[in-house]
Amino acid sequence: MSDILKQLQEQRSELSAQIKTLAESQDDWSAEDRGNWESVNSQYDNVSSEMEAEKEKLAVESRLAEVAQATDVATFKAKRAGAEPVTAESHNLAFQAWARYQNGIDIEDRHQNACRQVGIDYKAPSFDVTLAQKPAGFRHNGFGRALEARAQSVGTDSAGGYTVPEGFVSELERALLAFGGPRRVARILRTDSGNDMPWASVSDTSNTGRLLSENAAVTETAVTFGSVTLAAYKYSSDSVLVSAELMSDSAFSLASEVGSMLGERIGRITAQHFTTGTGSSQPQGCTVGASAGVTAAGAAAITTDELITLYHSVDPSYRNDPSFGWMMHDDIVLYVRKLKDANDQYLWQPGLQDSEPDRLLGKPVVVNNDMPALATGNVTVLVGAFSKFIIRDAGNIRLFRLEERYRDNDQTGFVAFSRHDSRVIDAGTGPIKKLTQA
Repeated sequence: MSDILKQLQEQRSELSAQIKTLAESQDDWSAEDRGNWESVNSQYDNVSSEMEAEKEKLAVESRLAEVAQATDVATFKAKRAGAEPVTAESHNLAFQAWARYQNGIDIEDRHQNACRQVGIDYKAPSFDVTLAQKPAGFRHNGFGRALEARAQSVGTDSAGGYTVPEGFVSELERALLAFGGPRRVARILRTDSGNDMPWASVSDTSNTGRLLSENAAVTETAVTFGSVTLAAYKYSSDSVLVSAELMSDSAFSLASEVGSMLGERIGRITAQHFTTGTGSSQPQGCTVGASAGVTAAGAAAITTDELITLYHSVDPSYRNDPSFGWMMHDDIVLYVRKLKDANDQYLWQPGLQDSEPDRLLGKPVVVNNDMPALATGNVTVLVGAFSKFIIRDAGNIRLFRLEERYRDNDQTGFVAFSRHDSRVIDAGTGPIKKLTQA
């Protein structure tokens, strides 16, 4: 654990203790007490956000160190073979060459050499980006988020993985995660193509074996199969602009800057659809695909009993799944922090270890601010095995350079296109349940 992360952890523990102290006296709150409550909770959220940012930073640095080590090995082998070594700088210079071409900025010898080493045609109209097979920041956080590939060339070095600058992919992945609550816990499926993909499901929970007498024949009991289809809906980042000054800066800063901007744009829109998408001409959001669990008694309130009932509405087989957890808006998190059980114990349990998230009824919580707030008919809380929520990333992210459109401002435009879908895989047993306000 870094010193910064340790300090943030200590701050959050102190704030957690203050939250509990204030909540203990909530029956006698004055206006000043309520103001203190809002302030302390705001500080707690800010520290938690800083912790997540520091964790992501450390994860990226760790990943880049791995790349540097791999580059050293590649350099050693290249020297032994008498070939010119391929370094991380080569990948970034090649990306910069592609970005600068036909924009009035010279392509230097170092750019051309890097393109030859990496295998990039800097005159090509588009730049295909394959998301990393194991994204920066990927770690087990109690949800057991899984990443799966259904094509042998996805994310492999021989299929172009090494041609993408590490800074670009790291920033793109980080931005997608920052704006994608569902992406943090869902099962991610990455495929080369965008063809419709049927996903089979089966439910045999209502069938049992039977006791047989001697020499009795067995009984045939049919198994019911079903399927859902994962499509590939097309998304655009809209154009993002880069100044001529940044285009002329170091190769790495350009790659990371463009990756971050594109990731934020695509991350925002897909996170919305992965949460509340209708499933008709767009992805099915997890709030839509979840099964009915509990309807709250009030339009603007959630009780302890309702959360406990929602928790137990999910079959125990799913509750024991590593991906089991909660999802809700940050405003709902603030509300739930004050709730207690019948033994006067808080339902909310702050994560006290670096690798542990906050917990509700002993299960981890992910904040998703694309979930609705308290209001009539809104789905405010989800709980379940999120490995049954599938997010599909189809094909590469295609990046295009807009050469003349913004030239009067001495800027270069970039636009990215990607294809995605999401579905809850439910064979009728309700792996994810929802709480709906009255």
